[in-house]
Amino acid sequence: EPEPEPEPEPKASTDVLADIDISWGNASLQKAFERWPVATSAVAQHEALLAIVAECYKQRKNAPYLQLGAQLAPQYQKVFAASRELQLSRDPKAEFKGVGFMQLSTLCADSGEFAKAISLCQAAIGYGLQDGTVSGFEGRIQRIEKARDKAKG
Repeated sequence: EPEPEPEPEPKASTDVLADIDISWGNASLQKAFERWPVATSAVAQHEALLAIVAECYKQRKNAPYLQLGAQLAPQYQKVFAASRELQLSRDPKAEFKGVGFMQLSTLCADSGEFAKAISLCQAAIGYGLQDGTVSGFEGRIQRIEKARDKAKG
C-alpha cells in the first residue's frame, strides 16, 4: 500500500493579522490594517504594523485596543527584526527608533502582562534603541517592575 502523502507543512504565514477581527475598530485602525496585506517588503510591513500598534496605543483606555496591541507584540518583534536587517543591508549606518517597543511595552504592562513588557524593553535595549525619555528603556523596566509589584499587592 502506498505511503499517504505527508501533510504539507503549514507555511509560516506573514499574515497572522488576517485572522484578527477588527470590525469593532475605528476608521484609523481599519485604515492601518488595510496597509498590512499590501506591505510586500519587511520595511513596509514594519511601517504597517507600527501604524496599527500606534492606534492601539492611542486608544489603549478602550479594552479591545489594549488587548489587540498587547497581542501583536511577538509579531512586531519579528517584523522589526526583519525590517532592521533589510535596512542595515542597504545602509550599515541606518538608525532605528524605539517607538514601537515603547508603545507595546506600555500596552503589555497596562494589560498586566508585565513579563512581556519587560522582555520588550530588554529587546529594545539589545537593539540599542531609545524610548524618548531621559531614563530610557532601563527606567521603563524599573517603572514596569514597580507596577508589577504594586499589582501583586
